[in-house]
Amino acid sequence: MKKIIIPLLVFLLSFGAQAQETGFLNHLSAGIQLGSDGFGIGLAAPLGSGFRARAGYSFLPSVPYRKTVNVPEHPGAAVSDKGRDIPVDAKASLQLSDLEVFLDYYPLSDNGFHVSAGLLFGSRKIVNIKNVTPLPNDYNIIGLDVDGYTVKAVGNNIEGYLSANPARPYLGVGYDIPISADNRYSLSVDIGAFYWGKPELYVPGEPLIGDWIDVRVPSSYLNGHDDGLIGKAERTIFYPLMGIHFYRLLF
Repeated sequence: MKKIIIPLLVFLLSFGAQAQETGFLNHLSAGIQLGSDGFGIGLAAPLGSGFRARAGYSFLPSVPYRKTVNVPEHPGAAVSDKGRDIPVDAKASLQLSDLEVFLDYYPLSDNGFHVSAGLLFGSRKIVNIKNVTPLPNDYNIIGLDVDGYTVKAVGNNIEGYLSANPARPYLGVGYDIPISADNRYSLSVDIGAFYWGKPELYVPGEPLIGDWIDVRVPSSYLNGHDDGLIGKAERTIFYPLMGIHFYRLLF
């Protein structure tokens, strides 16, 4: 968190000095925000008539989701010899943290409606996935062949993650609402979505020779034993972004 806050504070001070010297970007607001991407802090400044720039950082605490799935007893055996299905509890945890930059355009000068475009930068890992109850012993030995790599359990456990594009373009709309007579305090309500590409499942895989690497596992390899959850995740290429921003004018 210090790696994010300190650069923002430095940016705030240098930004303020520039505004005083040039008369451009001559106001700066700082605030907090709450939305579908979590909690955050942000800065906002006008860019001449009809435009505003915003920058911030947001963080969504881990949001767990648990589900019981059935897995075959023998993962690498022939289709006719996979044995019975074994119920296994699995947990997926959504985790988001993003640096954000936005440009707001105000087409109407007499109200706070704006159209926004921006870019978010976050981690490739958006969801951590692991089993909670142990997998059958065969998963430690046989595993699943994926493009020449053997995906298998270690101590009856497999941990993986869903990956998305780290750079995520955003488009949305919003409205500013003054909440003090002197306009020093305001709210900004925004709604839109960012594009993070096709989320893909990665799990550790062992090659014939060499070190383990993260191997992409298409949903087709799971044969429906995940109840189609990974396939649905692969089709979720947009993430809805809705938020409320509380700003205080600094100068």
